[in-house]
Amino acid sequence: MHTGDYHSLFVYLMEQYCLPLENMVFVDNIADWCKDQGIEEPDKDRPLRMVIREPGGCRMLIRKEIQDEVISRRLNALSVRNQTLNVAVDVAERLNSDRKKLAYLFLSEYAGSLPEIRDDERMTDEWAVNEMERLGFFQT
Repeated sequence: MHTGDYHSLFVYLMEQYCLPLENMVFVDNIADWCKDQGIEEPDKDRPLRMVIREPGGCRMLIRKEIQDEVISRRLNALSVRNQTLNVAVDVAERLNSDRKKLAYLFLSEYAGSLPEIRDDERMTDEWAVNEMERLGFFQT
């Protein structure tokens, strides 16, 4: 998937969370970008990453090309985490378009930067899905 095709989606999400548009960075490989910046990133396939640095603020890194398998693995992980809470509803099934999948990935990265959520994957998932609901992603 070529993420540049969804530039307007990313602009919308950046604006919703008062993130300066110049802090949205499309890169070939997030792990390589992080390495060049002296930041550890072991996931060579990572599709998005919120980088917070002092000074210098934050950057939302977006991989220019994301393989379908990478997205599938992340949605499978979401399904597994969700099943521990609710076996009747698979949240990942609601992410039935590329736009929704990318929005979820963006929002989960953003949520991971929030101090009250950081490092809790279930809370990250819940926050991202709730925000998608609030922003109207599931109304269509």
